[in-house]
Amino acid sequence: MKKGFPIKNYVDKYAKLIHSQNNKKVPFHRWYPFVEGYSGELMDSILQELNYQPRCCLDPFAGSGTTPLVCQERGLKCISFEVNPFLFDLMKVKLRRDYDCETVSHLMWIMEQKLRSYKCKWQYPDIETQTLFEREGFKKWILNKEVVWGILDILEEIKNTATESKYRDLFKIALASILLKVSNAFRNGKCLSYKKNWQNQRVSREEVHKMFIETCKDIFLEDLSSIKKSDVDNLKFCIKGDVRKIIDTLEDESVDLVITSPPYLNSRDYTDIYRVELWLLGYLKTFADERELRKSSIRSHVQINWGKEPILEIPSLKKALGEILKSSKDLWNPNIPQMLNGYFVDMNNILRILYRKLEVGARVYLIVGNSVYGGFPIKVDLIIAEISERLGYKVLEIRIGRYTKTSGQQKSKRTRESVVVLEK
Repeated sequence: MKKGFPIKNYVDKYAKLIHSQNNKKVPFHRWYPFVEGYSGELMDSILQELNYQPRCCLDPFAGSGTTPLVCQERGLKCISFEVNPFLFDLMKVKLRRDYDCETVSHLMWIMEQKLRSYKCKWQYPDIETQTLFEREGFKKWILNKEVVWGILDILEEIKNTATESKYRDLFKIALASILLKVSNAFRNGKCLSYKKNWQNQRVSREEVHKMFIETCKDIFLEDLSSIKKSDVDNLKFCIKGDVRKIIDTLEDESVDLVITSPPYLNSRDYTDIYRVELWLLGYLKTFADERELRKSSIRSHVQINWGKEPILEIPSLKKALGEILKSSKDLWNPNIPQMLNGYFVDMNNILRILYRKLEVGARVYLIVGNSVYGGFPIKVDLIIAEISERLGYKVLEIRIGRYTKTSGQQKSKRTRESVVVLEK
């Protein structure tokens, strides 16, 4: 293996593009606040630099669908994988182009009128988790009783009014987009945290209705009024499932571009981060369902005990794990070393299979984030580059996109997010 990889500073160009902040005002992209993604502008920047015209893109970790949506807007076919059922539905809703604005407007008007008459006291949904709802004897909960009733009103009205599944799904995503706004929690890095003074902030049932209708009118309907037809329908190429199992279903040499962001190696459990949406909107009913979803995701969190397996034969990884094990007393979870090795084993297997699916000359852009555990930095971008080179890829460069602060308990003050650029 050659000494080192070309590392280039792209902070001036990528710092504002490598996260999803810029998507908040862009039609369709703004339908849901997906903070873990990257911007459509980063996608455009990558597409513009290519020295060939791609025919088929792949995003194995599609999330909220930025890659397939931008590709669709640019007339480029994109195959997308996503394991989280809520995010999968979000992606599909954003990709659809067969909505009728008059129908959407009429359905909204009906729901707005009917919601005014809802006064019943609903029973909580029959789901196994107990911590979402306000209950006697509980000190904390995510959703106040009045808020839950308002949400259940809307769900009932969506079911009764939107008879076509595409409109039911559309309104369900509109409801999902306000769930945390009306809750007692916010997304704080790796998990949900309680808002300041949440006990004293009560959102009424009627305010939930109002926020839902305003979101439908001011965001969803406004964007649908400017909808443009595309020669490509990437909705047809969305596949739900564990990327580790389904990537081999692609035809060999059928993809000539990959733009994706695997889950960062930061112990963030997406099943937990989106637990309000997953449980309240009917994607999960039992803890067994939740566990199966966690097991179906790449090994980037410790909520599952992944078990031990041989360390991947990558020198930089073995060195990092050795340092982590020396500092095991400083780790907040004893399963972190297993997770770290498992993450790179998964990425190694995905990249190995992906290599066969790529045409010669195809580019791969991996947006990744480095991590720190026990005060020791895990240079994810360099380890991924080393894995890729051993699999036959040419590592064109590692682009430093931006620097971010680490959590307070880590000795290292900052780490970086990068774009690893590969070529077959």
